[in-house]
Amino acid sequence: MSDDKMQYPERAGDVGTLLGWLKDFFGHFRLAWELLWDDRVPFVTKIIPILTLIYVISPVDLVPGMVVPGLGQLDDLAVFLIGLRLFVDVCPPALVAEHDEEMRSEMTAAPPKVEQPSTSTRPSSVTWTPPVGQIIDLEAKVVDNTEVGAEPDADAGAEADAEEKPKPPIPHVW
Repeated sequence: MSDDKMQYPERAGDVGTLLGWLKDFFGHFRLAWELLWDDRVPFVTKIIPILTLIYVISPVDLVPGMVVPGLGQLDDLAVFLIGLRLFVDVCPPALVAEHDEEMRSEMTAAPPKVEQPSTSTRPSSVTWTPPVGQIIDLEAKVVDNTEVGAEPDADAGAEADAEEKPKPPIPHVW
């Protein structure tokens, strides 16, 4: 063996070709999807992608996958691609052009600008002020005015109800 390192050819063009093909495929798939849900496309035309999907899902294949592994999946892929192409080709050309133009305008349009709310309408965390008014502590315990250790009796409760004692103000928690 020689000391020279083996150099592999770089195929940057092949990667670009593959990415271009994938971009075209997904654009074509989206076009077919939008045409499928368009009410102006005749129902008879919409049967083509439905039958294609049924064939891809069904266990019946033109080339069974058991004979040569992988050929069954390639068969399904080929039928799927042919079905998509046939559906778009059979759709009315004016609708195809309309949907294609919409997709191209969406791809080239700048994203919509989101307006930032002004600082006067929404206070930032720097200008936060505590709430005004009475603050209630949810963990506070209710304490009655009975003596500690003495058991309240029924008569004292009746007398307390008869006389309305002013309640002390609730202390602020903060």
